[in-house]
Amino acid sequence: MAFVMTVSIAALLGAVALSTDVGLLYYNWGSLQKGADSAVLAGANNLPSDAAGAVVVADTFAAHNGIGATEIVATTVAADQQSITMRVSRTVPYSFAQLVGLWSGLVSVSATAGLEGAGSVSGTVPVGIDSRTTYTYGQQVNLLTGQYGAGNWGPLALGATGATTFESNVEYGYAGSLSVGQMLTTETGQMVGPTVTAFDYRLSTGSAAYPDGTFASHSISDPRIMTVPMVDYANINGGSQVQILGFAELWLVGMNSQETITTYFIKQVAAGVPSASAPNYGALQVVLIR
Repeated sequence: MAFVMTVSIAALLGAVALSTDVGLLYYNWGSLQKGADSAVLAGANNLPSDAAGAVVVADTFAAHNGIGATEIVATTVAADQQSITMRVSRTVPYSFAQLVGLWSGLVSVSATAGLEGAGSVSGTVPVGIDSRTTYTYGQQVNLLTGQYGAGNWGPLALGATGATTFESNVEYGYAGSLSVGQMLTTETGQMVGPTVTAFDYRLSTGSAAYPDGTFASHSISDPRIMTVPMVDYANINGGSQVQILGFAELWLVGMNSQETITTYFIKQVAAGVPSASAPNYGALQVVLIR
């Protein structure tokens, strides 16, 4: 009987050790996975223009989520700068399992966040870009050079028509949300004064806050970044309806004496909601891949 009791107690201790320490492993796995997921989602906001910054932000967020620097095996950005991956490993000391000769277990996780087209955005600047033109990263794009149709050079009425609303939407971005497929009304007329004032405000604010910013290297908060709708201007005449086909990102450079606004086409994470089916015109959203 004593032998049976001894064996039974040993088995019971083994079961307690197994259940307790397996639970401890699972807890640490969940904690590491959540921390790594949050880290890569934060870091990916700096892609594709700032790969080094993406790594720094991801590692910083990992630390804020309880992941030690020595636990980060690697944080890497893909060659195309469209995704960032973090691999994390933690040695978890056992408690009860030491009674049966097991001292620790290894927990490893990985997380990847990437970029896809934006299905809807907020903070849009009310100037449409013609979708019939193919743009490449770093290409100069001039606004106000010629008209798309009678009375139209590209402005859009977002929220309401009129120069006052247009000026406010340029300076601060349209407060509402716009989505792919939505119809917008073109804003006719030159509106020279409000246009010059609004773009000068956006340019000077960005230059003052981020004096070292360029289209290729900049803070994601720089107001010289402009999210604009991609629309088809093929058949407009006066006030017309145009459909949003996607969203692009422009970097504001300046305006000359002929009121020609100079920008560069860039790729940038925008405020909004991702869509796997949305065309990638440069306005991107961060998604967790795995």
